[in-house]
Amino acid sequence: MLDSDQFDEGVQWYEEVFGWKCMDKITTWVGRKAFMKLPRSGMVTIKSFEGKYEHFLSTEHEGNVRLVFVTYDLEKTLSYLMKRNIQSTEIQKLPNGQSYCDIFAFYQTRLTIVEEQRLDDNQGYPPSGILGFGHVNTIIPVTDPKPSAEWYKKHLGFELVEVNEEFAHMRTEDAYDRNVLGEQFWDHIWLIKNTDKQVEKPNDNKARTYYDIRPDEFTLKYNQLIQNGIKPSEVAGDPHNGWGGFHFYDPDNNRIDVWSYQMN
Repeated sequence: MLDSDQFDEGVQWYEEVFGWKCMDKITTWVGRKAFMKLPRSGMVTIKSFEGKYEHFLSTEHEGNVRLVFVTYDLEKTLSYLMKRNIQSTEIQKLPNGQSYCDIFAFYQTRLTIVEEQRLDDNQGYPPSGILGFGHVNTIIPVTDPKPSAEWYKKHLGFELVEVNEEFAHMRTEDAYDRNVLGEQFWDHIWLIKNTDKQVEKPNDNKARTYYDIRPDEFTLKYNQLIQNGIKPSEVAGDPHNGWGGFHFYDPDNNRIDVWSYQMN
């Protein structure tokens, strides 16, 4: 998410610094969008903060949800970024042993980078080494992983892979692979125990993680959240005639973004 007056500059920045490729820019009735193809796999939508909808308003408080990108060599990627005055946080370890940290990209947009083994991938990639999505897609800090995992299972349908006192590893089908490519690929979500003070509502991240609902289920699932005591935002756009989205919060005030769109 970018301010409207930063939109074109931001798209160019991600092309030049990260090596992502802009496939198209469009202007819709919910604002401007650019579709960025990632070097290895996946697409990112760059969207402008604009319009009357609550869902597209910039908030004062930054959220804790982390959208994760993969690199094969974290130290090399951080060295490249440092030469371009891009700051990073201290490297940490996930429960599965993978190294990760946050970086501050265009206009201090916080992104999370996790290191992954290269294995038999012999393709050439841009110097940034920020390749796309991998085996860790989202990191969400929670007070208690076990009840949080049950909450995500009930309200979002995530499958539980592993849980203990310190973390919960969950997964859900990737919407792009399922809807566009007709393939099954799992997105992995890590709920990590966090003892820091909860972030206040409303909050948002410039790098948003979106979960997909198909248009024919949109109204049913939206109303189902309300019936279960969750208060979603108003719907931005129209999922039955283009694109629609909304958000709500988990028990730790982590923002969950949902979208739906018609397939061409």
